[in-house]
Amino acid sequence: MLYRIDLVFSYWIFIWYLLYVIHIVKYNPKFAIIIGIIENIFMFLTMIYFGSSYETLFYFIVINIFIKLIPYYTLIKTSITYNDIKVTLLLFLIYSVWVYINGHTVVEYQNKIFDSLIKNKNQTPLMFLIQQIKITNKMNSS
Repeated sequence: MLYRIDLVFSYWIFIWYLLYVIHIVKYNPKFAIIIGIIENIFMFLTMIYFGSSYETLFYFIVINIFIKLIPYYTLIKTSITYNDIKVTLLLFLIYSVWVYINGHTVVEYQNKIFDSLIKNKNQTPLMFLIQQIKITNKMNSS
């Protein structure tokens, strides 16, 4: 089962980053990106501990380079304001309500994503996309 992109908070933060870079929103997502990077470090270590495949670990690294590390690098010289932190918390609250409206809790959905990663199911949208591209390329080269 492929998880919906609108139910993965990392993608919300990445969209916020894009909106910030093109000057549609004025609040800096740097704080949210830092929190996401910290969470992803713990997730990566947990994936290693539970024996996720090298392929899943590779996909996880590549995706997070593009949706967190590169955005962080482009914002590295910007400062985080109190309002940026408040907007991060507000966005997470809105996300939590959205997840609840869609029949889940944040903890429940995070556990599903975690389970997908440690069991090499690759059900998050970008991991699934990378896997499908790999499969398609393999079929085309045969």
